[in-house]
Amino acid sequence: MSEISKKIDEIIKIGIAPLLKGHGFKKKARNFYRSFDDRVDIINVQASRYNEGTKGEFTINLGVYFPAIAEITEAIPVKGIPKEYNCTVRKRIGGVLDDRQDIWWSVDTATNLEEVAFELATKVENFCLPWLEEMSTIDNVKNQVSKNMPFIAAGISLMQGEKVDAKNYLEACIKKKPTAKSQSIAWGKKHGLI
Repeated sequence: MSEISKKIDEIIKIGIAPLLKGHGFKKKARNFYRSFDDRVDIINVQASRYNEGTKGEFTINLGVYFPAIAEITEAIPVKGIPKEYNCTVRKRIGGVLDDRQDIWWSVDTATNLEEVAFELATKVENFCLPWLEEMSTIDNVKNQVSKNMPFIAAGISLMQGEKVDAKNYLEACIKKKPTAKSQSIAWGKKHGLI
């Protein structure tokens, strides 16, 4: 394990690990997850792929995985605990901060690990946990994904028995992603939307 990886792991250990444990999360590698009857909340610590030697960076990714939405949208089944990239709705920490700026924490030999850990824990507590709470309802997820991921919104609408909305979202998906047109049409036909 590189020196930079050890430093990032130490920041996680003294910063967000105790905080997230107190909020019901379990840890697996650099992933934290919290399971509910209808969903799984995920917080992932992503190290930069350019980390090398004594310098590096990391950020936080968030996600909420709804098995029922994955099933109705025919997503690839997840075995075990979902990863952040499997999630129904996802955000990087910068997307939930007030200024909406992407944020990466830099780590090197001079980094004060306790200071970075405190800043990280504060941001996770004040911004990430509230976003996960907001995304705990299907309606909020649908609102979140409606513009950029209309296929997911179509699936949610179908689950809710709102076929007209599902059809409208599906049409938006076909316009937005013409390369997936045949798959979207097949799914729509299967569910009586086309």
